[in-house]
Amino acid sequence: MRGGGDQPIHFTPVGFDAGQIFGASFAISLVFVMYAYTGWNAATYIVGEIDDPKRSLPRALFVGTSLVVVLYVALNAVFLYTTPIAELAGQVDVALISGRHVFGEEGGRLVGALICAGLIPTISAMMWIGPRVTVAMGEDLPLLRPFAHRSRIGVPTPAILLQGGVATLLLLTQSFEAVLEFIQFSLTLCSFLAVLGLIKLRITQPDLPRPCRAWGYPVTPLIFLSVTLLMMAHVVAVRPFQSLAGCGLMLAGLFLYVGATAWERRKEGPS
Repeated sequence: MRGGGDQPIHFTPVGFDAGQIFGASFAISLVFVMYAYTGWNAATYIVGEIDDPKRSLPRALFVGTSLVVVLYVALNAVFLYTTPIAELAGQVDVALISGRHVFGEEGGRLVGALICAGLIPTISAMMWIGPRVTVAMGEDLPLLRPFAHRSRIGVPTPAILLQGGVATLLLLTQSFEAVLEFIQFSLTLCSFLAVLGLIKLRITQPDLPRPCRAWGYPVTPLIFLSVTLLMMAHVVAVRPFQSLAGCGLMLAGLFLYVGATAWERRKEGPS
């Protein structure tokens, strides 16, 4: 199949180029691919608020991830089929560029409007799910207890306001692309540590109840850790300032946790 600019498009492998697979460009591009899949695990954040999580959580993760895979591959096939890759290289708004090739200038604007409309439910979902992490922190640490407060109908108002304030501050001080670059390393590191924690718990607490199994363990987690480690190494090499800034933000959170824990121990006094 020939795409835009007479570029070949294949849905099956036609060769293996180790230099590209393990190169910096491919590794960094995977970070943006992870953005497309970000949210697949968000159902786990609200597991305490859904009915029959043992049955519904695996179904939500499997169906959601499968749907995103199909849509992601299909959209990229459309982009490559309609638009020369030279026009897509280094661009963030690839859907808008491709829309202009398919529908013309006015059609491109329509595609941009549809993308904006599609972001609305995403923002709603993140405003619903993200603060649940802050609420859990407030429930565990008395110093952060104000962020665990809920309204009479169960809305975590302080946590939502905190998340909205941080997001607004980032977007007002930096461009959207700069914000993406800023959180690249920290977001990837969080995923790495989460999967590493799975392996640690399997070793240190093998008798914990595990209603949801990790398919292919330990092969699948090790593959994920290897690929993620490769991504982080290249991100640090190519964007050291943004990576260090992201690490600094995560360290600030770690110091907050350690300080809150130490303060609570001092408050309780000797047991």
